[in-house]
Amino acid sequence: MKKYIILSSLLLVAYFLAKWWFVSWSPVSLSSPIESKRGVFTLETELQEPRTEAGGITHNGSFYIFGGINQFGQTYSSAYQYSSETTKWRKIKDTPQPINHVGVVQDDKYVYLVGGFKPLSLRIRGFMFANWEPLNTLYRYNPASDTWETLASMPEPRGAGGVCISNDTIWYVGGINPQKAISSALFGYSIRYNQWFTAPSMEYPRDHLRAESVNGKIYAISGRKDDLRFNLAFVEEYNPTTRKWIRMADIPTPRGGFGSSVYDNKIYTYGGENVWSCFDVMEVFDPAINTWEKHERIPEARHGIISGWIGDKLHLVSGGRHPRLSISGIHRVYTFKQQ
Repeated sequence: MKKYIILSSLLLVAYFLAKWWFVSWSPVSLSSPIESKRGVFTLETELQEPRTEAGGITHNGSFYIFGGINQFGQTYSSAYQYSSETTKWRKIKDTPQPINHVGVVQDDKYVYLVGGFKPLSLRIRGFMFANWEPLNTLYRYNPASDTWETLASMPEPRGAGGVCISNDTIWYVGGINPQKAISSALFGYSIRYNQWFTAPSMEYPRDHLRAESVNGKIYAISGRKDDLRFNLAFVEEYNPTTRKWIRMADIPTPRGGFGSSVYDNKIYTYGGENVWSCFDVMEVFDPAINTWEKHERIPEARHGIISGWIGDKLHLVSGGRHPRLSISGIHRVYTFKQQ
């Protein structure tokens, strides 16, 4: 009788896990357009290969997406370009290796992929199940020739950190290190000299954070302590001139695995996850007055979302609709209403 109860319980758990997994990546019917108080959300062409925890950026009128994870936990090396002129996606050259949780930045000519993780394995701790194996790689992609180049390696492997670019320097902060511990370290990379250097660490170590640059200063935003139970509200500002960190106003909704991008010198944040759900909030930080505001709610709550602006239109691509292993190819575009 006892064995029967145990077996029945295991089968019931397996059933609900299988159902949750199937729902987490199955296609859903989406509405468009959706009007909100400040703007309009429309649907654009979906990404052919749905994914989450990819890297992506907008560059010269196109949206680029690299790597990521599929519904089976496998890591992609495939990459795609979306043209705002044709409104279509096209496959471009694969990344040099399968990669997920990679940081992506761009300058006038190139796109850079920084750090990230190798294909995932299993390591159970708390409410996290992935075994992170960080990379120390820096790749440069040339959109004009569809080619890759390997640049100087990072001082230490990192994944799920915050990455941004300011002038001639790429900055990488936080993330998970080779000892599977969260980091507070800040690394800088000189594009001109193809050389890395170490800068002062931020105060609060974390992973799955975001980093953005506004007016030459670096902002490390939210993130978590290696577990979906421990999202952090901290925002820190780094001044490369003084080499000092200062604490800024906390984000209203602490989260990890979210998206961010800069528009009109303000930092827009979207999505993210906790243990049981994903977030649909869009919150905006104005560094000039050190203030956050709740801006909108995105139509689909997602984590691992990729975002970027093409002109005055915000593109929100891919990401999971449920915490952990879930995917989508959703491509929403947000346009401000005329004031």
